[in-house]
Amino acid sequence: MKLLLSSCAIFLALPFFALAIPTAVQESDVSYVEKLQNKTVALEVYDQGDTTSFRLRKRTNQCGHSTFENRGSEASPLISDCETLMFNIRKDGRWRLSTGVHRTVATFGTCAFGAQVRKQWYTYIGHEDIIDLIRDSIRDFRRGDGKVGSRGEMQCRGDLLWANVEWGLYHT
Repeated sequence: MKLLLSSCAIFLALPFFALAIPTAVQESDVSYVEKLQNKTVALEVYDQGDTTSFRLRKRTNQCGHSTFENRGSEASPLISDCETLMFNIRKDGRWRLSTGVHRTVATFGTCAFGAQVRKQWYTYIGHEDIIDLIRDSIRDFRRGDGKVGSRGEMQCRGDLLWANVEWGLYHT
């Protein structure tokens, strides 16, 4: 399936469906639309002269804004390992967190990202959430010795409700 929307198009993206209302479709400038397994959609915008094309691709953002706390020390993971971790999960991923159980979600080298939920039976965290948290941690808490460590809290989507998720970026 192919779809191109002009810059005047309206685009709605909701967790369970997407609606695109094109105002002009040009067959010569199309981009691919990917059917998403969990029905989450994302929008990529590319300027092409007078028009803007939209490409839907797999992205999983399951969480809202987060708090951040600097936990960097000599024992923290290497920034280069955390950057590789971000690269490795960039295409897709969604992880389920269970109540009261800390889960190491992803690791590479010295870098690990983990999370836990306290009051909601199942809650989800997406690869885009993890990438955003690692990127912002590196930006805000980069140490002179090339290490970073952080933790925080955010609201994430659960099976029924949103729930508080505690996360951490730490040494393996």
